[in-house]
Amino acid sequence: MAALLIALTLLTLGMCGANNASNSAGTIAGSKILSYRNGILVFVAGLAVGVILEGSKLSNAIQGNIVEGIFSDYSLSVILGVTFAMILIATAARLPLPITQAVVGASIGSALYLGMPLNSSGLLLVAASWALAPFVAAGVSMVLSKVLRKYKIKSLEGTVVVYGIMTLAASFYTAYVFGANTLGTIVGVVRGDLGVTLALGVAIIAASAGAIIVGQRVSRTVGEGVASLGPATAFSSQVGGASTVHIFTQLAVPVSISQSIVGGVYGAGLGKGTRALSRETAVKLILLWAGTPIFSIIMAWLLHAVTLG
Repeated sequence: MAALLIALTLLTLGMCGANNASNSAGTIAGSKILSYRNGILVFVAGLAVGVILEGSKLSNAIQGNIVEGIFSDYSLSVILGVTFAMILIATAARLPLPITQAVVGASIGSALYLGMPLNSSGLLLVAASWALAPFVAAGVSMVLSKVLRKYKIKSLEGTVVVYGIMTLAASFYTAYVFGANTLGTIVGVVRGDLGVTLALGVAIIAASAGAIIVGQRVSRTVGEGVASLGPATAFSSQVGGASTVHIFTQLAVPVSISQSIVGGVYGAGLGKGTRALSRETAVKLILLWAGTPIFSIIMAWLLHAVTLG
C-alpha cells in the first residue's frame, strides 16, 4: 500500500503543478512579459520556497481541523486518487481546478463512509472562506488596478521595465502562496505516512515536473482565454488573488489559489473598465467550482463502498 500511496502522491502533485502553473505562468505570459517556458520556471522557484517556508501551517488543515481522526493508507490513496481524477478532467478541459476543494471533498466523502466525526466549525470556516475568497480577491485587484492607472510612467520603455519587474515579483509570490497553501495541504495529508522530509521533497519535485511538462496547456487558458491582460491588470490580478490566499494561509484554511486568481483577474478587468472574463469561460468556471467538492465527496464515498463494502 505504501508504494501505491507514493505513486498516487507523485501523480497528484505532478498534476497539481501542471494545473496551477496557469496562476503564475499563465498570467505573466498572457501579459507578454515572459514566455510560457520562462514563466513556468518562475512558478517552480516560487512553489518550492512557499512549501518549505510556510507549508507546515496547513499540516492539520484536514486531519484535525475538518476530520477528527487519522486516515489509513488505503483511504489516503482514495483521497489522492479522486483528486488526481478531478485534476485530469479539469486539465483536459483547460480549466484551473480548485484543488483544495477536491482534496477536502474527497476527505469528507471518505470520512462519511468510515464514520469518522467531522468538525462542524472547521467545515463552516472552510466553506465560508471558499465563498468569500474570489470576491475579496476581486475587490483588492479592482482597487489596486484603479490606483495603478492613476500613476502613469511617461516613457514606454520605463513602463515595460517597471511593470516587468513588478509582474515577475507578483508571479513568484503567486507561486509561493500556491506552495504554502495548496501543496502544504496535500503534504499535511500524507506526511504521517511518508514523513515530513520525504513528503516535502516529493511535493517540490513532482509539482515542478508537472508544471514543466504539461503546465503550458492550462496556462494558455488563463493567459489568453480568461482575460486580455495588460501589465497593470496582470500585476493587480496576481497580487489581489495571492494576497487573499496568503491571509487564509495564516489562518490554516485551505483556499483555492485558482479561484482567487480568477477573481483577481475579473476584479482587475473591472478596474480597467472592461469585462475580463468571457461569458463562456465564466460559466465553465462556476460549474467547475460548484461541482468539484460535490463530485469529490460522492466519488470518495463510492470508492470506499465498492472496495470495502
